[in-house]
Amino acid sequence: MVTRTKPTTSSKEDYTNSKHDALEKGEFHLSYKNEMHFYDLVKQGNIEELEALKPQLIVKGQGVLSEDKFRNIQYHFVVATALIVRFCIEGGLPKESAYTMSDVFIRRMDKMWEREDVEALHHEMVLTFAKSMRELKKNSGSSLYIRKSIDYITSHYQQPIKVSDIATFLGLSEKYLSTLFKKETGQTLVSYIEHVRIEEACSMLTYTDLSYAEIAESLSFNSHSYFTKIFKKNIGLTPMQYRIKHQASKFTI
Repeated sequence: MVTRTKPTTSSKEDYTNSKHDALEKGEFHLSYKNEMHFYDLVKQGNIEELEALKPQLIVKGQGVLSEDKFRNIQYHFVVATALIVRFCIEGGLPKESAYTMSDVFIRRMDKMWEREDVEALHHEMVLTFAKSMRELKKNSGSSLYIRKSIDYITSHYQQPIKVSDIATFLGLSEKYLSTLFKKETGQTLVSYIEHVRIEEACSMLTYTDLSYAEIAESLSFNSHSYFTKIFKKNIGLTPMQYRIKHQASKFTI
């Protein structure tokens, strides 16, 4: 016969104690309305308002899921990522892209050991999804092949991508796809892939302390020097100049 030990406190007492402790520590949940507004901003691709919200306030309003402070923020990172994925899929982001991005961010978070790094990654994750939604809306009038090309690039930009890879994926000739993409978007596939990678590089330079070589490698640039060359061509600054200019004013969420 198994003897069950009577709990020292009831569920109601646990809830009351937890609420009391959270209030004493200044930790509380955001209102449902404000929380949904935040996720809607990501879904809408409203980067400007997300920045203006000073999203570091989200951390103060996330509640306590673990007594361990670092584990607590890890749990909230996973929860936030899961919710953002679902909001973005609802907004039209292809499932493959959404879940791939989610997996990449959660794996990156799982290798971190400092709260500040997770907070910075959280901000990067929010902006990455918001940018994807903005790009989706901008290209909503494009043909199915172009939308699928953009989806493929969004899902694979951290890997080496050739135009032939995308053409094979779509079952089209490389020449036909290149012509169609240029006609509908006004830019070549190669320049669009560069654009997506440079956008991500800007976020990484601002919100992480990864070295320039690590950023170049993570975004599949052939070398640090090539990364610097492409970055300057697109942004007008070297990665070092960009980081010095933008990292001083960074905030985390």
